[in-house]
Amino acid sequence: MISLDEAIIIIEENRLQAGKEKVRLNSALFRILAEDIVATRDLPPFNKAAMDGYACRREDLGKLLSINESVPAGAIPRFAVESGTCTEIMTGAKVPDGADCVIKQEETAKQEDGKVIYKGKETGNNICYTGEDIQEGNTMLKKGSLLFPQNLGIIASSGRKIIDVFSKINVGLISTGSELVDPGEIPLETSIMNSNAWQLMGQVEATGHNPVYFGIVKDDFRQIQLKVKEALETCDVLVLTGGASVGAYDLVNEVVESLGFSTKFQKLAIQPGKPVSFASRDEKFCFGLSGNPVSCFLQFELLVKHFLYRISGGFRKPLKIKATLGADFKRKKKDRAYFLPVKTNENGFVVPLNYHGSAHLLALKDLDGFAEIPLGVDHLNTGEEVYVRFL
Repeated sequence: MISLDEAIIIIEENRLQAGKEKVRLNSALFRILAEDIVATRDLPPFNKAAMDGYACRREDLGKLLSINESVPAGAIPRFAVESGTCTEIMTGAKVPDGADCVIKQEETAKQEDGKVIYKGKETGNNICYTGEDIQEGNTMLKKGSLLFPQNLGIIASSGRKIIDVFSKINVGLISTGSELVDPGEIPLETSIMNSNAWQLMGQVEATGHNPVYFGIVKDDFRQIQLKVKEALETCDVLVLTGGASVGAYDLVNEVVESLGFSTKFQKLAIQPGKPVSFASRDEKFCFGLSGNPVSCFLQFELLVKHFLYRISGGFRKPLKIKATLGADFKRKKKDRAYFLPVKTNENGFVVPLNYHGSAHLLALKDLDGFAEIPLGVDHLNTGEEVYVRFL
């Protein structure tokens, strides 16, 4: 049995390089950048008004000012601001030459002769200056970035419509277990609905890769072996669920090794999720995850996600924040690191979910993250701090 840190090191020593392809920006969500995105011009590209008001000279504040013109966003000012004058300006419009501040419209008074005067006590410049966000030639997003909606907006602001991303790899998903049935099938009295495959499909897609589901296989050595062979024809990474422990019907590790894979580890010092395996053969990789859905979910988040990001040169790290515990916590054993499902309450504290164990998938419906309880710690009191791995 090894620690999570040791497992991560082993995973990072095993690499698979994905290819590259060009995609349109509207198809780039959750893809991984295969190039740096560089600013093609300063942002903002000109000094622009941060609010509606009047562009003027600071030395003229408190004086009656004649209005040169009104400049909406997208228009080019025709007149420079000189002593005793101002320009009515809208948010986002280019600030005319000669002006060094924009005064808020609601802090001015308009006279009968059409002139305006500033009535406020003090004002900021209220100008977004050329290049203050980023300057032309500087890197906006680095190669390896996972593209979220806000990243697409950043790329669009550079004027790029087509970008280079890493090609999706096929991640094969196989569910083992004679008791399993898929949604839509009629369960027997002793059947268990297969939830793992469906949550794994979502988890794989969120890493920018392509899940390929090969269905359920009964707990039979030959059937599992044939299904793994089939999946390896089109997939470089396989994720099998169930059969990862040491029981009479836990056959995954034996099957994988029979196909020439070298097992790197089979047990992890975490709870839940102790039975988990990782094996490799040339540039093919296989994860054996627990059949219990909470364990399966956690194992993917801790291990498989990290591996899939690195395939594409991704560098996204889990969000780990020190948080205050909002309720007491106790456990019987302390021989493994414990990942406690938690949610954040209205006071900003993290509190344990009503969680019955690694098969209690419904507990995750309110999940914000997992509090990491270190090995050797069997209790924590309300108000103590814990590291939380947020999703």
